[in-house]
Amino acid sequence: MPSKQPDDNRRRKPMRNGRRKTKTVGPHPIDLHVGRRLRELRMLNGFGQTEIAKLLGITFQQVQKYERGTNRVSASRLYDIAQALKVPVSYFYDDIPRDLTDKSIAQRNKIVTQLFVSREDPMQRRETLELVRSYYGVEDDVLRERIFELIKSISKYNSSKTDRGI
Repeated sequence: MPSKQPDDNRRRKPMRNGRRKTKTVGPHPIDLHVGRRLRELRMLNGFGQTEIAKLLGITFQQVQKYERGTNRVSASRLYDIAQALKVPVSYFYDDIPRDLTDKSIAQRNKIVTQLFVSREDPMQRRETLELVRSYYGVEDDVLRERIFELIKSISKYNSSKTDRGI
């Protein structure tokens, strides 16, 4: 009869109360990405957290936790969110940064989550999302293009002013 010795390739972590103790700091980067996509989509559609919560039958605090990545979104809840916001479930996984997709699970878990919650990221600002929503709210294509060109020229003017020390 073969002996029941542990396989050296499958070393187990120390158990405590029958559960493995894993050490993680902060939300998982993928949860942060999904939460960020939820927030962007919600704001682009002009919904508040309370409105989304009512559509889903949950509290607005739960929506906040999903958006921050504090609570993970289950598969069924993500499906419900996608249905409510009229996007495919894959929308929430689109644009995952390459530093997450090209790494092993262990390497992904070590990535600094600050990349996903940085306040320096302009797409995390309410102002940016409201601007984009308003921009696409302009139905006249020619007018929308002129607004775009106006903003670009103002931005260039401010940049050149700063470069000249004015």
